[in-house]
Amino acid sequence: MIEVKNLCKSYGDKKAVDNLSFKANDGEILGFLGPNGAGKSTLIKVLGGIYHAEEGEIYIDGKKTEIDGVVAARHAGISIVHQELVLVPYMTVAENIFLGREPGNKMNINRRQMSEEAQKLLDTYEMNIDADTLVERLTIAQQQMVEIVKAISLNAKILVMDEPTSSISDKEVGFLFETMRSLVKKGVGIIYISHKMDEIFRISDDITVYRDGEYIATDRAENLNV
Repeated sequence: MIEVKNLCKSYGDKKAVDNLSFKANDGEILGFLGPNGAGKSTLIKVLGGIYHAEEGEIYIDGKKTEIDGVVAARHAGISIVHQELVLVPYMTVAENIFLGREPGNKMNINRRQMSEEAQKLLDTYEMNIDADTLVERLTIAQQQMVEIVKAISLNAKILVMDEPTSSISDKEVGFLFETMRSLVKKGVGIIYISHKMDEIFRISDDITVYRDGEYIATDRAENLNV
């Protein structure tokens, strides 16, 4: 579980995030709704350790946590699935999942082990993807699945998804949502950031509304309407 209290981040005189507070529970999806320019990207960078907030506190499982860099965010169990995918297209799915963490050593990577471990992860989350397939042969939706598995392989407890449906079809959105539901059943907490109201209401347990850098409200999805 992650809880953010009174988070503030400014660029010069402009406050991009102003006293933002919210909580995302394990095994639930928090829909984070706001128009373009609302401050969603800044929040992502703060949670991911790219930016440091001037004010506010972040608690992971009830413990105050200092996120002062990307490594600190990873150690805290936070992983970001960015809107712009960062996979290497000419490498396999397995190579992308374990990039920089390959089993074996620099002189002798254990590719069989890497492939088997990647396939086990893909199968666990019911993704019909072959670990030895080149990423460039996958659809955008499948590449997003690989990004998610890569995040989970880092022992992520909190997955932040930034506008993940911006470049996929309605059918692929359904596939993505099925994967998200599989993740939450296994205890992962998801922060789903989007400006698409229909998708937020379709997938979320709780919804936080954010506008012009300011927190508006949080409530259970069933208590709100479009």
